[in-house]
Amino acid sequence: MTTPERRRRLLEVLEKRQPDLTVVLERLRNPHNISAILRSCDAVGIQYVHIVEESGVIALSRGVSRGSAQWLDISFYDDLLKCFQNLKDQGFKIYVTSVNPRARDFREVDYTCPCAVVVGKELEGVSQEALEEADECIVIPMVGFVQSFNVSVATAIVLYEAYRQRERAGMYSRARLATEEKERILARWLML
Repeated sequence: MTTPERRRRLLEVLEKRQPDLTVVLERLRNPHNISAILRSCDAVGIQYVHIVEESGVIALSRGVSRGSAQWLDISFYDDLLKCFQNLKDQGFKIYVTSVNPRARDFREVDYTCPCAVVVGKELEGVSQEALEEADECIVIPMVGFVQSFNVSVATAIVLYEAYRQRERAGMYSRARLATEEKERILARWLML
């Protein structure tokens, strides 16, 4: 049985969900990184996550995600272009994280529009295919000897910039999910 407090908390979280902000994980392997990214997604109000993995096998690290995955709607793809096409058909801009020379400072792009932040495999980063299909390549500036953060840390940094921009634009102060979608998610959450 669900207590009134639990139901109130679930509704409170649903009111802040951002259906037009999402993350795409391309070929990530480390369960710790995947789980940490899912936790960051939940923390900033992302509901929908897209995972591209040719093998279809994804392992999560329970200790890191602390069950965050159960609150998210995760779509799996075996082909990056199918994932991108699905997002573009819904009006999403594709922001790919990369250290390539054409990448813009991640703080200079607009996260208040429908957008997907794409992160790639540990050490290798995103695929050439992702770079070619991106609307924008973004980078976190570095001034030390390292070229990049760990993928889960980098994702959290970018997502908190998206959160900051959306918070400033008042996007967390009004419900963003369609009523039917909110009811569907609530029904699933109540069973957890």
